[in-house]
Amino acid sequence: MQALANSYWFWLLLFAGLAVVYFLPTLIGLIRGVDQLAFVVVLNTVGGVTGVGWLGALVLAFGPKRRLPEPVWLTGPEPEYYPVPGISQPSNALSYY
Repeated sequence: MQALANSYWFWLLLFAGLAVVYFLPTLIGLIRGVDQLAFVVVLNTVGGVTGVGWLGALVLAFGPKRRLPEPVWLTGPEPEYYPVPGISQPSNALSYY
C-alpha cells in the first residue's frame, strides 16, 4: 500500500479522475449542447465546491438543448435571366453572368 501511495501515476490518475468528476456537469452540458452552457460552466466552477452548486450545474446540464434558428425560405419566382448592362438584347434572349 505504501508503494501505491508513493507512486507518481497513482496520484496523477486520482487527480485526473477527480477533475473529470468535478467538471462532469460542464462536460455533459457541452456534449448535449444546452441552452445556457456559460451559466453551467460558471456554476460548476464557482459553486461546485459546495456540492449544492455541483448538483445545480448537473440539473442545468440536463436542461433544454440549444434551439437551431429557423430556416429562412426565400419566396418569389426565380428570375429567368439577368440582363447584361449596356447591351441591348432581344426580349426572348437568355444571358447569364
